[in-house]
Amino acid sequence: MPGDEHRDYRATFRTMVGGMVLVSLLPLLVIGGANFFLFHHLNRSVVAEQHANFLRYHRQSIETFLSSITAEVSSVAHQYTLEELAAGNLERVFEIIQQPAGMLTDVGVIDEDGNHVRYVGPYDLAGKNYRDAEWFPQVVERGVYVSDMFLGKREVPHFVVAVKRVQGDRFWILRVTVNTDYFSKLVDAVRMGSTGESFIVNSQGLYQTKSRFGGRILAPSGFPLPSTRGEEIDVREIEADGKRYLSTATWLSQPRWLLVVRQETSDAYSPLRRASLVGIALFLAGAIGATFLAVVLTRREVRLLAEADREKENMTRQLLVAGKTAAVGELSAGVAHEINNPLAIIDTLQTWIHDLSSTAPISEEDRAEILESTAKIAAQVARCKRITQGLLHFSRRVDSRPEQLDLNQLLAELVTVARSRARVEGIQIVTDLAPLPPVTASANDLQQVFVNLVNNAIDALDGRPSGAVTLRSRLAGGSVRVEVEDDGCGIAPENLSRIFLPFFTTKPVGRGTGLGLAICYGLVQKLGGTIHVDSAVGRGTKFTVEIPVVASDAPVARAS
Repeated sequence: MPGDEHRDYRATFRTMVGGMVLVSLLPLLVIGGANFFLFHHLNRSVVAEQHANFLRYHRQSIETFLSSITAEVSSVAHQYTLEELAAGNLERVFEIIQQPAGMLTDVGVIDEDGNHVRYVGPYDLAGKNYRDAEWFPQVVERGVYVSDMFLGKREVPHFVVAVKRVQGDRFWILRVTVNTDYFSKLVDAVRMGSTGESFIVNSQGLYQTKSRFGGRILAPSGFPLPSTRGEEIDVREIEADGKRYLSTATWLSQPRWLLVVRQETSDAYSPLRRASLVGIALFLAGAIGATFLAVVLTRREVRLLAEADREKENMTRQLLVAGKTAAVGELSAGVAHEINNPLAIIDTLQTWIHDLSSTAPISEEDRAEILESTAKIAAQVARCKRITQGLLHFSRRVDSRPEQLDLNQLLAELVTVARSRARVEGIQIVTDLAPLPPVTASANDLQQVFVNLVNNAIDALDGRPSGAVTLRSRLAGGSVRVEVEDDGCGIAPENLSRIFLPFFTTKPVGRGTGLGLAICYGLVQKLGGTIHVDSAVGRGTKFTVEIPVVASDAPVARAS
Protein backbone atom coordinates (compact mmCIF):
# COMPACT_ATOMS: atom_id res chain seq x y z
CA MET A 1 0.00 0.00 0.00
CA PRO A 2 1.43 3.39 -0.86
CA GLY A 3 2.22 5.66 2.01
CA ASP A 4 4.73 8.09 3.40
CA GLU A 5 7.08 5.29 4.25
CA HIS A 6 6.77 3.70 0.81
CA ARG A 7 6.91 6.63 -1.62
CA ASP A 8 10.13 8.55 -2.27
CA TYR A 9 8.74 12.07 -2.59
CA ARG A 10 12.10 13.58 -3.48
CA ALA A 11 12.41 11.20 -6.40
CA THR A 12 8.81 11.96 -7.35
CA PHE A 13 9.55 15.68 -7.14
CA ARG A 14 12.64 15.36 -9.32
CA THR A 15 10.80 13.18 -11.85
CA MET A 16 7.85 15.54 -12.10
CA VAL A 17 10.05 18.63 -12.38
CA GLY A 18 12.18 16.91 -15.02
CA GLY A 19 9.10 15.86 -16.96
CA MET A 20 7.51 19.31 -16.84
CA VAL A 21 10.76 21.04 -17.81
CA LEU A 22 11.32 18.55 -20.62
CA VAL A 23 7.78 18.96 -21.95
CA SER A 24 8.09 22.76 -21.70
CA LEU A 25 11.56 23.19 -23.11
CA LEU A 26 11.84 20.41 -25.68
CA PRO A 27 9.42 22.01 -28.19
CA LEU A 28 10.97 25.41 -27.46
CA LEU A 29 14.43 23.96 -27.98
CA VAL A 30 13.47 22.24 -31.24
CA ILE A 31 11.66 25.27 -32.66
CA GLY A 32 14.32 27.67 -31.38
CA GLY A 33 17.11 25.49 -32.76
CA ALA A 34 15.44 25.28 -36.17
CA ASN A 35 14.80 29.02 -36.21
CA PHE A 36 18.35 29.73 -35.10
CA PHE A 37 19.71 27.48 -37.84
CA LEU A 38 17.57 29.14 -40.51
CA PHE A 39 18.23 32.62 -39.10
CA HIS A 40 21.96 31.96 -38.94
CA HIS A 41 22.24 30.73 -42.51
CA LEU A 42 19.82 33.33 -43.88
CA ASN A 43 21.71 36.19 -42.27
CA ARG A 44 25.06 34.85 -43.42
CA SER A 45 23.62 34.80 -46.92
CA VAL A 46 22.32 38.34 -46.45
CA VAL A 47 25.76 39.54 -45.29
CA ALA A 48 27.42 37.83 -48.27
CA GLU A 49 24.89 39.40 -50.62
CA GLN A 50 25.55 42.83 -49.08
CA HIS A 51 29.27 42.36 -49.73
CA ALA A 52 28.56 41.28 -53.31
CA ASN A 53 26.35 44.33 -53.95
CA PHE A 54 28.94 46.63 -52.43
CA LEU A 55 31.63 45.07 -54.62
CA ARG A 56 29.40 45.38 -57.68
CA TYR A 57 28.87 49.11 -57.15
CA HIS A 58 32.51 49.68 -56.26
CA ARG A 59 33.69 47.92 -59.40
CA GLN A 60 31.41 50.13 -61.45
CA SER A 61 32.85 53.30 -59.88
CA ILE A 62 36.47 52.20 -60.46
CA GLU A 63 35.78 51.14 -64.04
CA THR A 64 34.02 54.48 -64.62
CA PHE A 65 37.07 56.31 -63.25
CA LEU A 66 39.50 54.42 -65.52
CA SER A 67 37.17 54.75 -68.52
CA SER A 68 36.85 58.50 -68.02
CA ILE A 69 40.64 58.93 -67.92
CA THR A 70 41.05 56.73 -71.01
CA ALA A 71 38.36 58.73 -72.80
CA GLU A 72 39.97 62.06 -71.83
CA VAL A 73 43.42 60.95 -73.03
CA SER A 74 41.99 59.50 -76.25
CA SER A 75 40.04 62.74 -76.90
CA VAL A 76 43.16 64.89 -76.43
CA ALA A 77 45.29 62.57 -78.57
CA HIS A 78 42.82 62.87 -81.44
CA GLN A 79 42.25 66.60 -80.94
CA TYR A 80 45.89 67.71 -81.17
CA THR A 81 48.74 66.83 -83.46
CA LEU A 82 52.18 65.79 -82.29
CA GLU A 83 53.57 69.11 -83.33
CA GLU A 84 50.94 71.09 -81.42
CA LEU A 85 51.58 69.19 -78.24
CA ALA A 86 55.34 69.36 -78.63
CA ALA A 87 55.11 73.09 -79.26
CA GLY A 88 53.67 73.87 -75.86
CA ASN A 89 50.00 72.86 -75.75
CA LEU A 90 50.76 69.86 -73.53
CA GLU A 91 50.90 72.04 -70.40
CA ARG A 92 47.40 73.44 -71.03
CA VAL A 93 46.11 69.97 -71.84
CA PHE A 94 47.50 68.63 -68.56
CA GLU A 95 45.74 71.40 -66.63
CA ILE A 96 42.45 70.45 -68.29
CA ILE A 97 42.58 66.69 -67.74
CA GLN A 98 44.12 67.09 -64.28
CA GLN A 99 40.72 68.05 -62.86
CA PRO A 100 40.14 67.22 -60.09
CA ALA A 101 43.58 68.25 -58.94
CA GLY A 102 45.92 65.48 -57.92
CA MET A 103 44.29 62.79 -60.06
CA LEU A 104 47.27 62.57 -62.45
CA THR A 105 50.99 62.78 -61.74
CA ASP A 106 52.36 63.67 -65.17
CA VAL A 107 51.73 63.53 -68.93
CA GLY A 108 54.06 62.91 -71.84
CA VAL A 109 54.19 62.57 -75.62
CA ILE A 110 56.31 59.74 -77.04
CA ASP A 111 57.13 59.24 -80.72
CA GLU A 112 57.16 55.94 -82.58
CA ASP A 113 60.80 55.41 -81.72
CA GLY A 114 60.01 55.56 -77.99
CA ASN A 115 61.58 59.00 -77.42
CA HIS A 116 59.97 61.28 -74.87
CA VAL A 117 59.25 64.29 -77.12
CA ARG A 118 57.43 66.37 -74.52
CA TYR A 119 56.94 65.81 -70.77
CA VAL A 120 55.04 67.71 -68.06
CA GLY A 121 55.53 66.49 -64.51
CA PRO A 122 57.77 66.41 -61.44
CA TYR A 123 60.28 63.85 -62.75
CA ASP A 124 63.28 64.29 -65.08
CA LEU A 125 61.93 62.14 -67.89
CA ALA A 126 62.33 64.44 -70.89
CA GLY A 127 64.36 62.76 -73.66
CA LYS A 128 64.05 59.28 -72.12
CA ASN A 129 63.46 56.40 -74.48
CA TYR A 130 60.62 53.90 -73.73
CA ARG A 131 60.94 51.54 -76.61
CA ASP A 132 62.06 48.76 -74.25
CA ALA A 133 59.38 49.51 -71.65
CA GLU A 134 56.88 46.70 -71.10
CA TRP A 135 53.85 48.88 -71.80
CA PHE A 136 55.19 50.36 -75.10
CA PRO A 137 54.59 47.38 -77.43
CA GLN A 138 51.20 46.78 -75.74
CA VAL A 139 49.89 50.24 -76.60
CA VAL A 140 51.41 50.00 -80.10
CA GLU A 141 49.52 46.74 -80.63
CA ARG A 142 46.21 47.62 -78.92
CA GLY A 143 45.93 51.36 -79.48
CA VAL A 144 44.70 51.96 -75.92
CA TYR A 145 46.36 50.42 -72.92
CA VAL A 146 46.13 50.63 -69.12
CA SER A 147 49.24 49.11 -67.57
CA ASP A 148 49.80 47.23 -64.31
CA MET A 149 51.68 48.93 -61.54
CA PHE A 150 55.42 49.07 -62.21
CA LEU A 151 58.50 51.01 -61.05
CA GLY A 152 59.87 52.21 -64.41
CA LYS A 153 62.56 54.84 -64.72
CA ARG A 154 61.30 56.80 -61.71
CA GLU A 155 61.64 53.80 -59.34
CA VAL A 156 58.23 54.59 -57.83
CA PRO A 157 55.19 52.33 -58.18
CA HIS A 158 52.78 53.78 -60.75
CA PHE A 159 50.62 52.80 -63.71
CA VAL A 160 49.96 54.59 -66.98
CA VAL A 161 47.11 55.11 -69.40
CA ALA A 162 48.43 55.37 -72.96
CA VAL A 163 46.69 56.09 -76.27
CA LYS A 164 48.20 55.57 -79.73
CA ARG A 165 47.53 58.26 -82.39
CA VAL A 166 48.26 57.49 -86.05
CA GLN A 167 49.23 60.59 -87.94
CA GLY A 168 49.98 60.01 -91.62
CA ASP A 169 52.37 57.14 -91.97
CA ARG A 170 53.67 57.60 -88.50
CA PHE A 171 52.24 57.29 -84.96
CA TRP A 172 52.84 58.77 -81.56
CA ILE A 173 51.65 58.02 -78.03
CA LEU A 174 50.03 60.24 -75.42
CA ARG A 175 50.65 58.83 -71.99
CA VAL A 176 49.43 59.95 -68.53
CA THR A 177 50.44 58.58 -65.13
CA VAL A 178 47.64 58.17 -62.61
CA ASN A 179 48.47 59.39 -59.11
CA THR A 180 49.08 56.22 -57.09
CA ASP A 181 47.95 57.62 -53.73
CA TYR A 182 44.84 59.12 -55.30
CA PHE A 183 43.90 55.83 -56.94
CA SER A 184 44.58 53.83 -53.74
CA LYS A 185 42.33 56.16 -51.77
CA LEU A 186 39.67 55.86 -54.44
CA VAL A 187 39.78 52.06 -54.23
CA ASP A 188 39.66 51.99 -50.41
CA ALA A 189 37.37 55.00 -50.04
CA VAL A 190 34.33 53.07 -48.82
CA ARG A 191 34.85 50.55 -46.02
CA MET A 192 32.62 48.01 -44.31
CA GLY A 193 32.82 47.88 -40.54
CA SER A 194 36.01 48.44 -38.59
CA THR A 195 38.05 45.74 -40.38
CA GLY A 196 36.77 46.11 -43.95
CA GLU A 197 39.17 47.02 -46.76
CA SER A 198 39.28 47.14 -50.56
CA PHE A 199 42.34 46.60 -52.74
CA ILE A 200 43.35 45.48 -56.21
CA VAL A 201 45.76 42.73 -57.27
CA ASN A 202 46.86 41.86 -60.79
CA SER A 203 46.75 38.47 -62.48
CA GLN A 204 50.06 37.57 -60.81
CA GLY A 205 48.63 38.27 -57.32
CA LEU A 206 50.69 41.46 -56.78
CA TYR A 207 49.15 44.38 -54.94
CA GLN A 208 48.16 47.21 -57.33
CA THR A 209 46.93 49.43 -54.51
CA LYS A 210 47.82 49.71 -50.87
CA SER A 211 46.21 47.36 -48.41
CA ARG A 212 44.81 48.98 -45.32
CA PHE A 213 46.49 46.46 -43.05
CA GLY A 214 50.03 46.38 -44.36
CA GLY A 215 50.00 45.24 -47.99
CA ARG A 216 52.54 47.23 -50.05
CA ILE A 217 52.10 47.95 -53.75
CA LEU A 218 53.80 45.31 -55.96
CA ALA A 219 54.23 43.01 -52.94
CA PRO A 220 52.77 39.46 -53.25
CA SER A 221 49.27 39.48 -51.76
CA GLY A 222 48.92 35.73 -51.22
CA PHE A 223 45.28 36.13 -52.15
CA PRO A 224 43.81 33.07 -53.90
CA LEU A 225 42.84 34.17 -57.41
CA PRO A 226 39.36 32.99 -58.39
CA SER A 227 38.62 31.43 -61.75
CA THR A 228 35.57 33.61 -62.36
CA ARG A 229 35.30 35.60 -65.57
CA GLY A 230 33.23 38.55 -66.71
CA GLU A 231 31.12 40.15 -64.03
CA GLU A 232 30.86 37.07 -61.83
CA ILE A 233 31.54 37.64 -58.14
CA ASP A 234 33.44 35.14 -56.00
CA VAL A 235 32.31 35.00 -52.36
CA ARG A 236 34.20 32.87 -49.86
CA GLU A 237 35.69 32.75 -46.37
CA ILE A 238 39.48 32.58 -46.31
CA GLU A 239 42.30 32.35 -43.78
CA ALA A 240 45.00 35.01 -43.99
CA ASP A 241 47.59 36.19 -41.47
CA GLY A 242 45.99 34.02 -38.78
CA LYS A 243 42.59 35.63 -39.27
CA ARG A 244 39.42 34.57 -41.01
CA TYR A 245 37.89 36.88 -43.60
CA LEU A 246 34.70 37.11 -45.58
CA SER A 247 36.05 37.91 -49.03
CA THR A 248 34.31 38.98 -52.24
CA ALA A 249 36.26 39.46 -55.46
CA THR A 250 35.59 40.23 -59.12
CA TRP A 251 37.72 40.92 -62.19
CA LEU A 252 37.70 44.40 -63.79
CA SER A 253 37.07 44.44 -67.51
CA GLN A 254 40.03 46.73 -68.34
CA PRO A 255 42.74 46.33 -67.15
CA ARG A 256 42.74 42.70 -65.98
CA TRP A 257 42.76 43.51 -62.30
CA LEU A 258 41.03 41.73 -59.42
CA LEU A 259 39.06 44.01 -57.11
CA VAL A 260 38.88 42.52 -53.61
CA VAL A 261 36.67 43.53 -50.68
CA ARG A 262 37.27 41.65 -47.48
CA GLN A 263 36.28 41.95 -43.82
CA GLU A 264 37.06 39.88 -40.77
CA THR A 265 34.22 37.41 -40.18
CA SER A 266 33.99 38.42 -36.52
CA ASP A 267 33.28 41.99 -37.69
CA ALA A 268 31.09 41.03 -40.66
CA TYR A 269 28.87 38.74 -38.61
CA SER A 270 28.83 40.84 -35.44
CA PRO A 271 25.14 41.86 -35.89
CA LEU A 272 24.31 38.18 -36.39
CA ARG A 273 26.30 37.30 -33.29
CA ARG A 274 24.54 39.97 -31.24
CA ALA A 275 21.15 38.75 -32.45
CA SER A 276 22.16 35.18 -31.60
CA LEU A 277 23.21 36.21 -28.10
CA VAL A 278 19.89 37.99 -27.60
CA GLY A 279 18.07 34.86 -28.78
CA ILE A 280 20.09 32.65 -26.45
CA ALA A 281 19.46 35.04 -23.56
CA LEU A 282 15.72 34.97 -24.26
CA PHE A 283 15.80 31.16 -24.44
CA LEU A 284 17.68 30.94 -21.13
CA ALA A 285 15.26 33.38 -19.54
CA GLY A 286 12.36 31.25 -20.77
CA ALA A 287 14.07 28.08 -19.55
CA ILE A 288 14.68 29.59 -16.11
CA GLY A 289 11.11 30.82 -15.93
CA ALA A 290 9.72 27.43 -17.02
CA THR A 291 11.94 25.64 -14.51
CA PHE A 292 10.91 27.97 -11.70
CA LEU A 293 7.25 27.52 -12.55
CA ALA A 294 7.70 23.74 -12.78
CA VAL A 295 9.37 23.68 -9.34
CA VAL A 296 6.61 25.78 -7.74
CA LEU A 297 3.76 23.78 -9.28
CA THR A 298 5.44 20.43 -8.64
CA ARG A 299 6.14 21.27 -5.00
CA ARG A 300 2.45 22.06 -4.60
CA GLU A 301 1.39 18.83 -6.35
CA VAL A 302 3.80 16.70 -4.33
CA ARG A 303 2.52 18.27 -1.12
CA LEU A 304 -1.06 17.43 -2.12
CA LEU A 305 0.09 13.93 -3.11
CA ALA A 306 1.72 13.42 0.29
CA GLU A 307 -1.45 14.54 2.04
CA ALA A 308 -3.54 12.20 -0.12
CA ASP A 309 -1.16 9.32 0.63
CA ARG A 310 -1.38 9.98 4.34
CA GLU A 311 -5.16 9.97 4.16
CA LYS A 312 -5.08 6.83 2.07
CA GLU A 313 -2.70 5.17 4.51
CA ASN A 314 -5.03 6.01 7.40
CA MET A 315 -7.98 4.59 5.51
CA THR A 316 -5.93 1.51 4.62
CA ARG A 317 -5.04 0.93 8.26
CA GLN A 318 -8.69 1.23 9.21
CA LEU A 319 -9.59 -1.13 6.38
CA LEU A 320 -7.00 -3.65 7.54
CA VAL A 321 -8.36 -3.50 11.08
CA ALA A 322 -11.88 -3.98 9.78
CA GLY A 323 -10.78 -6.88 7.60
CA LYS A 324 -8.89 -8.51 10.41
CA THR A 325 -11.83 -8.06 12.77
CA ALA A 326 -14.09 -9.71 10.20
CA ALA A 327 -11.64 -12.58 9.71
CA VAL A 328 -11.21 -13.15 13.44
CA GLY A 329 -14.98 -12.87 13.83
CA GLU A 330 -15.50 -15.71 11.37
CA LEU A 331 -13.04 -17.82 13.33
CA SER A 332 -14.67 -16.86 16.61
CA ALA A 333 -17.97 -18.47 15.58
CA GLY A 334 -16.27 -21.83 15.19
CA VAL A 335 -14.16 -21.28 18.32
CA ALA A 336 -17.26 -20.47 20.40
CA HIS A 337 -18.96 -23.65 19.22
CA GLU A 338 -15.79 -25.63 19.85
CA ILE A 339 -15.51 -24.26 23.42
CA ASN A 340 -19.15 -25.06 24.15
CA ASN A 341 -18.45 -28.80 23.89
CA PRO A 342 -15.76 -28.97 26.66
CA LEU A 343 -17.81 -26.54 28.79
CA ALA A 344 -20.84 -28.87 28.56
CA ILE A 345 -18.65 -31.82 29.56
CA ILE A 346 -17.18 -29.82 32.45
CA ASP A 347 -20.70 -28.84 33.63
CA THR A 348 -21.91 -32.45 33.52
CA LEU A 349 -18.83 -33.73 35.35
CA GLN A 350 -19.00 -31.11 38.07
CA THR A 351 -22.68 -32.03 38.68
CA TRP A 352 -21.73 -35.69 38.81
CA ILE A 353 -18.94 -34.95 41.30
CA HIS A 354 -21.32 -32.88 43.41
CA ASP A 355 -23.85 -35.72 43.54
CA LEU A 356 -21.18 -38.31 44.41
CA SER A 357 -19.62 -36.14 47.13
CA SER A 358 -23.02 -35.43 48.75
CA THR A 359 -23.42 -39.04 49.89
CA ALA A 360 -21.29 -40.07 52.85
CA PRO A 361 -19.32 -42.04 53.30
CA ILE A 362 -17.75 -42.02 49.74
CA SER A 363 -17.01 -45.44 48.49
CA GLU A 364 -13.78 -46.29 46.76
CA GLU A 365 -15.66 -46.83 43.54
CA ASP A 366 -17.14 -43.32 43.76
CA ARG A 367 -13.71 -41.88 44.69
CA ALA A 368 -12.26 -43.46 41.55
CA GLU A 369 -15.05 -41.91 39.42
CA ILE A 370 -14.45 -38.53 41.05
CA LEU A 371 -10.73 -38.65 40.25
CA GLU A 372 -11.46 -39.73 36.69
CA SER A 373 -13.93 -36.85 36.30
CA THR A 374 -11.43 -34.30 37.58
CA ALA A 375 -8.86 -35.59 35.08
CA LYS A 376 -11.41 -35.17 32.28
CA ILE A 377 -12.17 -31.65 33.52
CA ALA A 378 -8.43 -30.81 33.43
CA ALA A 379 -8.21 -32.16 29.86
CA GLN A 380 -11.17 -30.08 28.69
CA VAL A 381 -9.78 -26.96 30.40
CA ALA A 382 -6.44 -27.48 28.63
CA ARG A 383 -8.33 -27.86 25.36
CA CYS A 384 -10.16 -24.56 25.91
CA LYS A 385 -6.84 -22.92 26.86
CA ARG A 386 -5.18 -23.99 23.62
CA ILE A 387 -8.09 -22.66 21.55
CA THR A 388 -8.26 -19.32 23.35
CA GLN A 389 -4.47 -18.84 23.32
CA GLY A 390 -4.37 -19.43 19.56
CA LEU A 391 -7.14 -16.93 19.06
CA LEU A 392 -5.41 -14.39 21.32
CA HIS A 393 -2.15 -14.74 19.37
CA PHE A 394 -3.96 -13.71 16.20
CA SER A 395 -6.06 -10.98 17.72
CA ARG A 396 -3.09 -9.34 19.50
CA ARG A 397 -0.80 -9.06 16.47
CA VAL A 398 -0.91 -5.37 15.47
CA ASP A 399 2.74 -4.59 14.71
CA SER A 400 3.32 -4.27 10.94
CA ARG A 401 7.08 -3.79 11.08
CA PRO A 402 8.99 -6.23 8.85
CA GLU A 403 11.02 -8.91 10.58
CA GLN A 404 12.49 -12.29 9.73
CA LEU A 405 9.85 -14.96 10.20
CA ASP A 406 9.50 -18.70 10.16
CA LEU A 407 6.54 -18.90 7.78
CA ASN A 408 5.82 -22.55 8.54
CA GLN A 409 5.40 -21.77 12.24
CA LEU A 410 2.95 -18.95 11.42
CA LEU A 411 0.95 -21.32 9.21
CA ALA A 412 0.92 -23.97 11.94
CA GLU A 413 -0.53 -21.46 14.43
CA LEU A 414 -3.17 -20.50 11.86
CA VAL A 415 -4.15 -24.15 11.40
CA THR A 416 -4.52 -24.58 15.19
CA VAL A 417 -7.14 -21.82 15.33
CA ALA A 418 -8.81 -22.58 12.00
CA ARG A 419 -9.33 -26.24 12.87
CA SER A 420 -11.76 -25.18 15.60
CA ARG A 421 -14.10 -23.69 13.01
CA ALA A 422 -13.40 -26.39 10.44
CA ARG A 423 -14.15 -29.21 12.89
CA VAL A 424 -17.55 -27.70 13.63
CA GLU A 425 -18.43 -27.68 9.93
CA GLY A 426 -17.02 -31.12 9.27
CA ILE A 427 -14.07 -29.83 7.23
CA GLN A 428 -10.57 -31.27 7.34
CA ILE A 429 -7.49 -29.02 7.24
CA VAL A 430 -4.43 -30.72 5.76
CA THR A 431 -0.89 -29.28 5.94
CA ASP A 432 2.04 -30.07 3.64
CA LEU A 433 4.83 -27.78 4.82
CA ALA A 434 8.34 -28.17 3.35
CA PRO A 435 11.43 -26.70 5.05
CA LEU A 436 11.68 -22.98 4.20
CA PRO A 437 14.26 -20.24 4.67
CA PRO A 438 13.16 -17.22 6.72
CA VAL A 439 11.25 -14.44 4.98
CA THR A 440 11.39 -10.76 5.82
CA ALA A 441 7.83 -9.53 6.30
CA SER A 442 5.29 -8.33 8.84
CA ALA A 443 3.80 -11.21 10.87
CA ASN A 444 0.57 -9.27 11.22
CA ASP A 445 0.29 -8.79 7.43
CA LEU A 446 1.04 -12.42 6.60
CA GLN A 447 -1.37 -13.62 9.28
CA GLN A 448 -4.14 -11.48 7.79
CA VAL A 449 -3.43 -12.75 4.26
CA PHE A 450 -3.62 -16.43 5.15
CA VAL A 451 -6.51 -16.09 7.61
CA ASN A 452 -8.59 -14.53 4.83
CA LEU A 453 -7.59 -17.22 2.34
CA VAL A 454 -8.35 -20.06 4.80
CA ASN A 455 -11.69 -18.51 5.79
CA ASN A 456 -12.62 -18.18 2.11
CA ALA A 457 -11.64 -21.82 1.52
CA ILE A 458 -13.83 -22.96 4.43
CA ASP A 459 -16.71 -20.81 3.14
CA ALA A 460 -16.34 -22.40 -0.29
CA LEU A 461 -17.02 -25.83 1.31
CA ASP A 462 -20.23 -24.65 3.02
CA GLY A 463 -23.04 -27.17 2.66
CA ARG A 464 -20.86 -30.05 1.54
CA PRO A 465 -20.93 -33.25 3.63
CA SER A 466 -17.16 -33.48 3.56
CA GLY A 467 -14.32 -31.39 2.28
CA ALA A 468 -10.70 -30.51 2.79
CA VAL A 469 -8.56 -27.39 2.84
CA THR A 470 -4.89 -27.95 2.08
CA LEU A 471 -2.03 -25.60 3.06
CA ARG A 472 1.12 -26.32 1.11
CA SER A 473 4.49 -24.50 1.32
CA ARG A 474 7.45 -24.83 -1.03
CA LEU A 475 10.68 -23.04 -1.93
CA ALA A 476 10.51 -21.83 -5.56
CA GLY A 477 13.74 -20.17 -6.73
CA GLY A 478 14.23 -16.98 -4.74
CA SER A 479 10.68 -17.01 -3.37
CA VAL A 480 8.58 -18.91 -0.85
CA ARG A 481 5.37 -20.27 -2.35
CA VAL A 482 2.29 -20.98 -0.21
CA GLU A 483 -0.80 -22.60 -1.71
CA VAL A 484 -4.24 -22.58 -0.08
CA GLU A 485 -6.41 -25.10 -1.92
CA ASP A 486 -9.95 -26.32 -1.41
CA ASP A 487 -12.22 -28.79 -3.24
CA GLY A 488 -15.27 -26.56 -2.91
CA CYS A 489 -17.67 -24.88 -5.32
CA GLY A 490 -15.05 -22.96 -7.33
CA ILE A 491 -15.30 -19.48 -8.89
CA ALA A 492 -17.18 -18.68 -12.09
CA PRO A 493 -14.88 -17.58 -14.97
CA GLU A 494 -16.62 -14.22 -15.32
CA ASN A 495 -15.80 -13.41 -11.69
CA LEU A 496 -12.10 -14.35 -11.74
CA SER A 497 -11.02 -10.92 -13.03
CA ARG A 498 -12.94 -9.13 -10.24
CA ILE A 499 -12.28 -11.11 -7.11
CA PHE A 500 -9.47 -8.78 -5.93
CA LEU A 501 -11.61 -5.64 -6.33
CA PRO A 502 -12.74 -4.01 -3.06
CA PHE A 503 -16.31 -4.82 -1.99
CA PHE A 504 -16.76 -7.51 -4.64
CA THR A 505 -18.07 -10.76 -3.12
CA THR A 506 -19.99 -13.84 -4.25
CA LYS A 507 -21.09 -14.72 -0.72
CA PRO A 508 -24.69 -14.24 0.38
CA VAL A 509 -25.70 -10.95 1.97
CA GLY A 510 -24.44 -10.78 5.54
CA ARG A 511 -21.77 -13.42 5.00
CA GLY A 512 -18.99 -11.35 3.39
CA THR A 513 -17.67 -7.78 3.24
CA GLY A 514 -15.86 -7.99 -0.10
CA LEU A 515 -12.67 -6.68 1.55
CA GLY A 516 -10.74 -9.87 2.31
CA LEU A 517 -9.15 -10.61 -1.07
CA ALA A 518 -8.60 -6.90 -1.80
CA ILE A 519 -6.68 -6.62 1.47
CA CYS A 520 -4.72 -9.79 0.64
CA TYR A 521 -3.77 -8.42 -2.75
CA GLY A 522 -2.59 -5.10 -1.30
CA LEU A 523 -0.60 -6.71 1.51
CA VAL A 524 1.14 -9.19 -0.82
CA GLN A 525 1.99 -6.36 -3.24
CA LYS A 526 3.45 -4.38 -0.34
CA LEU A 527 5.68 -7.33 0.51
CA GLY A 528 6.96 -7.39 -3.08
CA GLY A 529 5.21 -10.69 -3.77
CA THR A 530 2.45 -11.96 -6.06
CA ILE A 531 -0.90 -13.66 -5.59
CA HIS A 532 -2.94 -15.44 -8.24
CA VAL A 533 -5.84 -17.83 -8.41
CA ASP A 534 -6.71 -21.00 -10.31
CA SER A 535 -10.30 -22.16 -10.10
CA ALA A 536 -12.88 -24.32 -11.83
CA VAL A 537 -16.57 -24.40 -11.00
CA GLY A 538 -17.42 -27.52 -9.02
CA ARG A 539 -13.79 -28.63 -8.69
CA GLY A 540 -12.32 -26.15 -6.24
CA THR A 541 -10.00 -23.17 -6.00
CA LYS A 542 -6.30 -22.72 -5.38
CA PHE A 543 -4.72 -19.43 -4.28
CA THR A 544 -0.93 -19.20 -4.71
CA VAL A 545 1.08 -16.61 -2.80
CA GLU A 546 4.76 -16.04 -3.58
CA ILE A 547 6.91 -13.96 -1.23
CA PRO A 548 10.57 -13.12 -2.02
CA VAL A 549 13.22 -14.48 0.32
CA VAL A 550 15.63 -11.86 1.68
CA ALA A 551 18.90 -13.47 2.76
CA SER A 552 20.12 -12.27 6.14
CA ASP A 553 22.26 -13.39 9.02
CA ALA A 554 19.82 -11.87 11.53
CA PRO A 555 18.15 -14.28 13.99
CA VAL A 556 14.78 -15.60 12.90
CA ALA A 557 11.86 -14.20 14.91
CA ARG A 558 9.19 -16.54 16.13
CA ALA A 559 5.86 -15.94 14.46
CA SER A 560 4.18 -15.40 17.80
